[in-house]
Amino acid sequence: MILLRKLFMLSVHRVEQIKQFLKTLKIESCDYELFDEALTHPSYNFESNKEDADYERLEFLGDSVLRLAVSNYLYDKYRSYNEGKLTKIRSYLVSDDFLHSIAVEIKLNDIINIGSHEEKDGGRNKESILACAMEAVFGAIYKSLGFDFACKFIYGIYDKKNIQIEEILYSYNSKEILQQYTQSKNKDLPEYKLLSESGKAHNKTYEISVNYEGKELGRGMAKTKKEAEKLAAYQAIKVLNLKYEAEKNE
Repeated sequence: MILLRKLFMLSVHRVEQIKQFLKTLKIESCDYELFDEALTHPSYNFESNKEDADYERLEFLGDSVLRLAVSNYLYDKYRSYNEGKLTKIRSYLVSDDFLHSIAVEIKLNDIINIGSHEEKDGGRNKESILACAMEAVFGAIYKSLGFDFACKFIYGIYDKKNIQIEEILYSYNSKEILQQYTQSKNKDLPEYKLLSESGKAHNKTYEISVNYEGKELGRGMAKTKKEAEKLAAYQAIKVLNLKYEAEKNE
């Protein structure tokens, strides 16, 4: 009876939307209300003056489910890797960038409820929003079908992705690798310059270049300055062909 009462809160169209979405993911669950919650951005309820739940609580839960599932996945898959390597790889695999790519692939952006103002601001395709919604979906899968099913679902996603582990490690260590190279040459440090920042205060994007001996070696664009610097350095170590140094660091 509780589930039936919940279903009456959703339109027939919305139920059908969620049903088809779950079908494409090969998920058999009738808790459409829970998945609707996972697929609702706070701006939608705010503009509609609704007190319904949005994805934030399920995002909190899904984040923990994801991290544990990925930790177990890496522990079993890469038995020769030490804790440091596993931590770096996990950091990338649970990042907003990676989760955003998964969300786009499963077309989560087509089904998420979002407020009209956020919609006009490009919110339906924002990395931060889709990453949070993806975590919320993981949380809904866990609550609806249990941890074992959630792990199986997450493992299936990661198995299908063409994950380049060594590239992840090079990228993670890029600033350190570049600095070691420049200091070995003449003790100088790479110089990072903020080229531009765009977006609202809560959702900025930064573009940063890295320069050495007056020459630009790479650029990076990300939601934080630290991540943008890391991406710029990664471009630089590729330009300088420093993969050997990267391997020595590991």
